[in-house]
Amino acid sequence: MAFTPPSYETIRDGILRDIRSQLPDADIGSDSDNFIRSAAVAAAIEGLYQHQAWIYRQIFPDTSDENELLHHAANRGLQQKAAVAATGTVTITGTQGITLPLSATLKHVASATVLVSTAAVTIDVSGTGLVPVIAQTTGVAMNALAGAVLVTSPPLGIDAMASLSTATTGGSDIESPAALLVRLLELLRNPPAGGASYDYKRWAKEVDGVADATVLPKRRGPDTVDVVITGANGAPSDQVIAACAAYIDNLRPATAEVFVYAPLIRTVNATANIELASGYTLADVQKAAQTAYSEELSSLAPGALLKRSRIGTVLGNLAGVADYSVLTPTGNVAATDVPGAVGWIRPGTLTLGLMS
Repeated sequence: MAFTPPSYETIRDGILRDIRSQLPDADIGSDSDNFIRSAAVAAAIEGLYQHQAWIYRQIFPDTSDENELLHHAANRGLQQKAAVAATGTVTITGTQGITLPLSATLKHVASATVLVSTAAVTIDVSGTGLVPVIAQTTGVAMNALAGAVLVTSPPLGIDAMASLSTATTGGSDIESPAALLVRLLELLRNPPAGGASYDYKRWAKEVDGVADATVLPKRRGPDTVDVVITGANGAPSDQVIAACAAYIDNLRPATAEVFVYAPLIRTVNATANIELASGYTLADVQKAAQTAYSEELSSLAPGALLKRSRIGTVLGNLAGVADYSVLTPTGNVAATDVPGAVGWIRPGTLTLGLMS
């Protein structure tokens, strides 16, 4: 039977009752010395009970405080994953043969984010060069940067204005305590087994920048393992993929051949007509629909099929929708149409119109 700590009032009244049982004539009124002393002792005892309850919660990782959760994880060899910087590619222009050096700084015009080149790049015969860059600041907020970039102190012969040819991707925040707890519970429930499928999943998720992993054993034949990794906000960067492959390579069974890669992103847009319930506007429902649509599709794992009925479920559960008709897609959507590839459906936009 569960133990319920007594309340402050229960402890105090118990002390007063014991005093009266020993001294029948004792004054235990609210303004008596006995009452004041009993209240003070009861408050101290209540604090001890609360401390014991706190200690009990720290015994188990799923109820412990953040500091103690980190302690539990460390005892199992798990560390909180660090934040990762987003990467992208900048197109520069200038005179053929002029080189932009390694670690050159560039500033994203719209956000003032500082980017740093990760390789020296020489302008080619076309007068352009593709510069791989990494955000100086880590985190998810650095993803999806696009547009104009200013080269800070460009060498003579290189134009100051440039542009991101590929939007930045792969940035992730420091791992949350909740995500660390999920990894710890997975480890406790699935102890290391020397190369089982869940071992590869756990190994991949221990790498900074990897949010989740899908393991496909024997996809290329016996003793082969495909590990498809995803980032916190889409596909991981090439650096994260390389780091994950190197990390797993040090842990895998000697006979296993492991392939680590990101899935092909397939963004799915949808359209539908709805009948509004009384008191609702299309704008209000549109905003809620987009949020629900994004949440629904974000739960899909790499390789998973998008069933058209899920879009109907999203619409049917929205406040303000009396009826609906899904226009597109017209059927279920496969994760990819590329033979042999692993696709990953990501939410695009859900556009609503009114039923006639």
